[in-house]
Amino acid sequence: MVDDDAAILRGLVTMLENAGYSVQQAPNAAAALDLMQRQHIEFAIIDLMLPDRQGWDLMKAIRRHTSIPIIVISAIADLDRRVQLLQSGADDYLVKPFEARELLARIEAVQRRLMPLPTDGTPEFSFGPYRVDTVHKICLRGADRVPLTASEFTILQTLLSAAGRIYSRDQLLDRLHGWDDDSASTPRSIDVHIATLRAKIESNPKTPRWIETVWGIGYRFRRNGQ
Repeated sequence: MVDDDAAILRGLVTMLENAGYSVQQAPNAAAALDLMQRQHIEFAIIDLMLPDRQGWDLMKAIRRHTSIPIIVISAIADLDRRVQLLQSGADDYLVKPFEARELLARIEAVQRRLMPLPTDGTPEFSFGPYRVDTVHKICLRGADRVPLTASEFTILQTLLSAAGRIYSRDQLLDRLHGWDDDSASTPRSIDVHIATLRAKIESNPKTPRWIETVWGIGYRFRRNGQ
């Protein structure tokens, strides 16, 4: 958890530890990056306004090395900013002030995205030059790992597991959050995740081969890219 407000940091860390999490804390971006080099971190919560570096830049630096889930917290509630952060790799965005239990609910919602999804029993999918390992939650292009966020991987696995089936935006939101989640995500968030996913796996995202938009309905994965 990265936040320069010691009181907020102390309170949230206590809440998370009481919920069973092991929490490392950093007051700025430099300390956070140093911490991640020295320890195995599985989840990051980043305040957008840090004293030494924008949380935005810290998130991008983290994304260059790992696809761990990232929740951004900020007093800025602007919708365009939230969309930009999702496009840049954030898995969720929480506006200050917020209840500690809401942060805990958001963390649990993101973790649910990492849980294995129902498939036809196939632990691995292949398409074009890509191989998707649903057990280890990784997408590979040859020997190189494609840096997908948890949300992007969940959407890709959902579409792959029923190639040819059309999923509405609401159905994809259900896969990301669960029917009882009170996340502020909207169908527009799905469009953002699809756009960033296409940018990573499509040779030409403007004319996608694999992930097709079915206008007025949702999205589907084309069998054999056709």
